[in-house]
This record gives sequence, C-alpha cells and structure tokens, in this order.
Amino acid sequence: MTRRLIFTVDLDRDVNIQLDGQSAAGSLDRGQGTAPRFSSSERGLQVLLEMLDDIGLKCTFFVEGRTCETFDCSGIKGHCIGFHGYDHEDIAAETDAKAVMRRGFEAVRDNVGMPVCFRAPYMRIDDRAYGELQHLGIRHDSSVYDSPGKGPYEVSGIIEHPVAKGKDRAGKTIAAYLWPMHEGLRKPSDYVDLAGTVNEGELVLSTHSWHMAERREGRLMSEEEVRRNRDNVADVLTSIIDSGFEGTVITESSV
Repeated sequence: MTRRLIFTVDLDRDVNIQLDGQSAAGSLDRGQGTAPRFSSSERGLQVLLEMLDDIGLKCTFFVEGRTCETFDCSGIKGHCIGFHGYDHEDIAAETDAKAVMRRGFEAVRDNVGMPVCFRAPYMRIDDRAYGELQHLGIRHDSSVYDSPGKGPYEVSGIIEHPVAKGKDRAGKTIAAYLWPMHEGLRKPSDYVDLAGTVNEGELVLSTHSWHMAERREGRLMSEEEVRRNRDNVADVLTSIIDSGFEGTVITESSV
C-alpha cells in the first residue's frame, strides 16, 4: 500500500479577489484600494521555505507570473515549480486563454525556472487549457477537487492530481486547502483525519503563501500569530507523514 502526500502552495498576490470587468485579479482592500499587493505573499514564502527546510519536505509551488516579476521567488528552486496564470485570471472565462497561460508560463520560466505543472486560478480549468498545457510540454495539473486518494488520473492527455475534498467526522465537507485553519475555523487534526481516509494513492494538500501572514477575514498577522500558523501547518504535514505517507511532489507521481 502506497500513500503519497503532495503539499502544494499557490504563490500569488495577497488575498486575491476578482474585480468586475477586469481579467486581472486584485487584492482585498485594506484601506488602500484593490490594486494587487504582494508583501504578505513574500513574507509567507519565507515562512514556508524555512518550515519546509526544518521538516525536510519538498513542495510543489504554483507561481503566478506577476508575483515572480514583483519579488524574488528564487528560493523555491530545488522544489517542484509550476505556474498559476499571469495575473490570476479565470482561465475558463478568458477569451484568449492560451495567450494568458503562455504569458504566465514564460514569466515563471524566465524568473524562477522551467515550470513542469499547472494549477488554474480559482480551480477553474477547461479543455482549451488542457490543450495548451500539452503545447507547452506540461504533463501534470492540479486544478480540480475529488475524493481523497482518487488520483492521479488522465484528463485530455494531462495527468490530473486532484485536491482532496471529503467529509469530516461530523459529516461536513472539508477540502484539503488549509484556508479554514489559517482563519481559525479548523484544527490541524481535521486535515490529519482527512488523510486517514486515504487507503492508497495520493493526498494533495494546498495553501497560499499569503495566508501564512495575513487572514482574509481580519488583518495582517502578528509575529506570534505567524509562528502559531507556521506550527499548525508543520503539525499537519509531519503528522500525516508520521501516519505512513511518503512526502513527494507532483512530478514524482504518475498514472
């Protein structure tokens, strides 16, 4: 029985929001408007890299093109590098999705390293995007939700690695994005329990770099809150690995 933990991070603008009439995403207004911000993402990346080094785990980073043009993301070299659009566009709604994807791909390639996988912003992907991934030489994607342990599998010639979505002990839906934990709405043990439902296959677990330093509902985190947040993520990852999972990256798993 093989169980694999794939920890993924969306490295993008702070608290991204869709803006009416605009393709490019903004950031939640903290009193200075909705223009994209990147400081929490940059701070969160450093927190994550230090944590990953401490626990000895490789990560799969999905990097937004604009983000890696805005601050130095080279610290992720040595991890698995993917791309995540250019301006956090809704790929499925774009009239020229191919151009948007290529721009994001080239920005990550030129500023960080060659991308080997993709995640669509907002987890919205369609056949056009799968086709463009093939043209770009990308074989791995993680842009859908599915049952824990269900994956990887092939979709339109691409190997899909779904983010897990299941039920908690109370029967409520839980997705393997750590968002609710960062907001104080779930405990690390909830995600460890979710991993426990996987008998064989992979568990794709996800977060955002900015969410290590800023809450969507509220404000920037204090240094103490950042440390507590970091420890919670480390607790989830190490507990899942200690339960018998192999920590790996997307490109080391195939159908």
